[in-house]
Amino acid sequence: MIVKIIISGLAIIVTLYGVFKKNRVFFNIGYFVFGIMVFFDQINLFIGSSKSIHLALASLWLIQASLAIPNKLPYDGSKLAKSAGIKIYSALSIINLFGAYYATIGDEVPEGAMYGHLLFGILPLVAIYLILSDKIEISK
Repeated sequence: MIVKIIISGLAIIVTLYGVFKKNRVFFNIGYFVFGIMVFFDQINLFIGSSKSIHLALASLWLIQASLAIPNKLPYDGSKLAKSAGIKIYSALSIINLFGAYYATIGDEVPEGAMYGHLLFGILPLVAIYLILSDKIEISK
């Protein structure tokens, strides 16, 4: 349990650093690490209980991890890049807002997990705002 809290905390810190520095790579690293951590946690719960909800949740956070695979491709400011960013960050937000909801009703969810998921649900909305208002550097 303490390992999950440490990994989640580090993922949140890296993601917040990415938001403050307007750095997509760090932002994505946080979501990628968090997604992988939740994936393995849910797979372990599925193996132990064979409840299909754990397999579904593992799949959902594997989708998050695949959407947030870090890369250093330059953001060129094109309409295609903006559109993709908005879609990806909307999906990350929806996944984690669902996670915040599930944390309130799930019986095997660590105390306080709702707050981490809520933060991970709100941060992509900040990224969407930065994209739409052209406050992200066009290219490096």
